[in-house]
Amino acid sequence: KNKIYPEHLGELFCEVYEHLYIERGTFPKKSPMNEAIKLSLNGTYGNSNSEYSVFYDPKFTMTITINGQLSLCMLVEMLRKNIRDIKMIQANTDGITVMYNKKDRDVLFDLVKEWESITKLEMEHVDYSKMIVRDVNNYIAVDMNGGVKRKGAYEYDGLGWHQNHSALVIKKSAEHFLVYGGDYKEYILNHKDAYDFMLRTKVDRSSRLELERYCVFGQLESVEQLQNICRYYPSKDGGKLVKVMPPLKGKEENGERRLSIDKEWNVQPCNNMDDFKWDIDYDYYITETEKLISFAEIEEKE
Repeated sequence: KNKIYPEHLGELFCEVYEHLYIERGTFPKKSPMNEAIKLSLNGTYGNSNSEYSVFYDPKFTMTITINGQLSLCMLVEMLRKNIRDIKMIQANTDGITVMYNKKDRDVLFDLVKEWESITKLEMEHVDYSKMIVRDVNNYIAVDMNGGVKRKGAYEYDGLGWHQNHSALVIKKSAEHFLVYGGDYKEYILNHKDAYDFMLRTKVDRSSRLELERYCVFGQLESVEQLQNICRYYPSKDGGKLVKVMPPLKGKEENGERRLSIDKEWNVQPCNNMDDFKWDIDYDYYITETEKLISFAEIEEKE
């Protein structure tokens, strides 16, 4: 819309990009074709900062980023200047969330329309009845129809296989409490999906994972090497999970480096679900849920 393009590709880039953007809108959201075109559009921007890509042009990358951020700052300024008592909930690189009085709704939408005419960009909007916000990238938002949007630390629904599915019971129990007012401890203790208790860690080929088991007197009893991508769960009967890394370059005399994973807890490896026993240390999940709850701020419409 603003004719920003990689310098060596020319303005034709904008025409092709817009054609793809319009084509994406002809497919339902989350459909394979919609997602494929979304990936190509987003990937083009990402690759503009890669020296190995045909789209490489750092000036193009920074122009989009800085222009977008300043444009949103301008919108925030317009809203704060013209709507009394408006409250900024959050702002990130592609949108803002605000709380305002219903009587100011028309003014707000007129200001957004004015902003759109200046920037040549289009805003979408959604009304929320409730937001639970840890920070700008981690939150739960409940729309007026009861639909729940989850981001970051609270996200568990619809995760891709490439994403981390660790300890989903923590996110679910936090939502159970924050959105529905339920008892998170009871939710965890009565949860029956074993997969939701699993965590995952991985190390590169130059490192290894070890499980150290100690006797009741605190002496090291055994060391077991685990596979580099490892599934596990906290258990009082388990051992200590340790990542062993090669020495730093030039400091070989210091030997291998050792990093504890979830060091305050004992864990059981469980790469085969046939090895799973319900010997879970529920205190781990309760503690982590309480972190998600305590850091959250709740905004709710009156």
